[in-house]
Amino acid sequence: MSEAAERSWPEVSLNNVERLRVLAAGLPGVALVEHVFDHPIEQVWGLAGDLEQGTRQIELAVRSAEILSRDGDHLKLNARIVMGIPVEFDVELRFGWCLMQSKSSYIGMAAIEEESGRSTRFAHFEGTGRWGRILLPIFRWNVLGDMRRMNRILAAG
Repeated sequence: MSEAAERSWPEVSLNNVERLRVLAAGLPGVALVEHVFDHPIEQVWGLAGDLEQGTRQIELAVRSAEILSRDGDHLKLNARIVMGIPVEFDVELRFGWCLMQSKSSYIGMAAIEEESGRSTRFAHFEGTGRWGRILLPIFRWNVLGDMRRMNRILAAG
């Protein structure tokens, strides 16, 4: 056997938040924000992963959201944003992981448990391939607002 055949590539294992960081790094027009909530992952993901009810509470631009179809972890979601404009998303959703893509935007969320279940690291990005770099400060401002609203909702619950 040759020396090259005996060598192998190193293996890497990434948690959900690390995977989202890597994905965001490859999408030039997205703003990624991370926050550690002093709440268990079940509570944090119960809010963030509830696309029909939680999204309306977290994201001010969303008026309504409806799951149109589901095939395992893959969903079609219709969101009505400001002025009733419908936006359809292809979604990959499972506990602690959500990726959403429409014709013009990307949204990602990930959560991992920290400190023996007492807190949760949550990462969230939003952006677009079109004009994304120019709009980056607006996306960052919006995602920071989402985090503040999540913090208020979780503290009240």
